[in-house]
Amino acid sequence: MCPGKMWRRRGKVFTIAALLAALGGCSLVSLKSPERPLSTRDLNARILTREYSAHFIAAVEKCADGITEGEGDAAVLTNTLRFELGASTQSVRAATQIAPMMSFLDTWALALQMNAFFAEGNTGANLFGAHQAAVREVADVQAQNADALAERIIAPKEFKKYRDFVATYVRRYPIHDLSFERAPIVDLWSLEGGAEVKLVDSLGTIPEAMSDFADRVQIYGDALPSQTLLKTELALRDSGYSRLEIREELAQLDRRFDRMASVAENTPELMHDAVADVRKTLITIIDKVNQSTTEMMLAFHDERVELTADVQAERAKALVALDEQRKALTLDAARISNQVVVTAGRELRRLALLVVLLLVLFSVVALGLPFAAGYFVGRGRRAPPG
Repeated sequence: MCPGKMWRRRGKVFTIAALLAALGGCSLVSLKSPERPLSTRDLNARILTREYSAHFIAAVEKCADGITEGEGDAAVLTNTLRFELGASTQSVRAATQIAPMMSFLDTWALALQMNAFFAEGNTGANLFGAHQAAVREVADVQAQNADALAERIIAPKEFKKYRDFVATYVRRYPIHDLSFERAPIVDLWSLEGGAEVKLVDSLGTIPEAMSDFADRVQIYGDALPSQTLLKTELALRDSGYSRLEIREELAQLDRRFDRMASVAENTPELMHDAVADVRKTLITIIDKVNQSTTEMMLAFHDERVELTADVQAERAKALVALDEQRKALTLDAARISNQVVVTAGRELRRLALLVVLLLVLFSVVALGLPFAAGYFVGRGRRAPPG
């Protein structure tokens, strides 16, 4: 080895050893999990996905209002309520996931699944009678909008991979009824090897996480009243009471109140019979309201349980991912430290051996040179002149 390279290498070893010693003695150096802000793609995905979800729900509500206006078929009206409730619930759930790309992919898949569900020859192809074409048109438009949104969010070099994944999910997990219940898209993503989207990288900084939580609470708060009304009306319809029947009951109650007032003015003795009729009507209405209230409270309870379970599951996944990242960082730091220590020790041993050899050589030269000089000088003096 060239002497210059050998000394430069030793200088690097001594520099690394000095840095390790300085870090070991410094009490201000510490390790912690860094707050990694969301990338531009993830931030755009979160904002645009939730904006698309709002337009998606509005389009479904407008279509449902158009169907119920003037429609008399009870089956079509019930299917319309289920369609509006299922699409709204699943869209909100997909748009409020913690990982922005998973939220977008789930929303994209929902639009494609709904379009496939209402297509000719599938389960939802004949659920709305004369309004089936309008429903299919809404599904087609929303699927096209989701495809266009995907081209805006995903880079061209990655678009094919994401599109194939969503197509695989839609094909493997089709929608079977108007509740739009679907399998979690994250499970398929992990099976397909989508490890580049890490949950811990999707948390963002603390301000970003707090803003995301506030947005999700607002989205659920805006969607809950309409979903509650839909569930109440659907529960009443399933119990055998249509919207028209409820209006007729209220109109009949008004007429009986008018009759009671007239009887009270003209024939007070007949007031007792009128009061009995009113009491009977009120009891009937109160029973219906109690039944609806009970079903609504059960629906509230189910929603709260599902929301709590989703939050706990996301929190557990985030903690697991963060713990795995911390362990990996600790293992990398320990491995690098061990390599540095082993390399420094090996070089120090070689340097010490070389120093010992040089000291021995120097001692031999320093001690042997005077003896050799005296020997040759003495020998030169004794030699007879030639």
